[in-house]
Amino acid sequence: MRRLLAALLIITGLGLLAYPGLRERYYDRRQEELLAAWESHPAVSQAEAGEEGRAEEEEAGTSDRSREKYIQENMLGVLVIEKIGLKMPVLKEDSKKNLNISIAHVAGSAGPGEEGNFVIAGHRMRTYGRHFNRLHELSPGDDIQFIGAEETYLYRVFEVLLLEEDESWVLEPVEGEKLISLVTCDYSKKPWLRLVIRGKLLPPAEDKGG
Repeated sequence: MRRLLAALLIITGLGLLAYPGLRERYYDRRQEELLAAWESHPAVSQAEAGEEGRAEEEEAGTSDRSREKYIQENMLGVLVIEKIGLKMPVLKEDSKKNLNISIAHVAGSAGPGEEGNFVIAGHRMRTYGRHFNRLHELSPGDDIQFIGAEETYLYRVFEVLLLEEDESWVLEPVEGEKLISLVTCDYSKKPWLRLVIRGKLLPPAEDKGG
């Protein structure tokens, strides 16, 4: 639980920074490269991240070789939310660097399709459409798709919550349930709140429209 709370604090602190246009374009390019490489290699390995301290350009993927290595070590899959035009790489570790590049799986939470609570954190960027900027537009009944290396999962939103910073219960697993929680900041009032979108995994029949 401490790990989950730490991730929330990272989102709050870093989400307040105003990124210059050049910096935004840099990270947007990293995202595009990751998505392109992922789609070219849908069966990428799910190996754990290894060597630390590599240059930021290598981690974000500035060459074919380093990009593929980065994906194999650090990329969990792709999150797609058609309603808000979102398609983003989901990185394995919710580090400062990864959250600058994209959105990330919160360590200690369940994995995609697993029983428990699959938590993905992201910044509420000020620029329209960037990262989780439009997450507040989701409502119960909307679909969230996660594309993994070997399988695609479809979740349906059932709850939208605005919570205080210390209300971490929402990130805890629910016995017998397969949930997804998308977490970001809400700047509608001070002190800032947490916006949490919760969804349930659909059975295969419903996933296929049956």
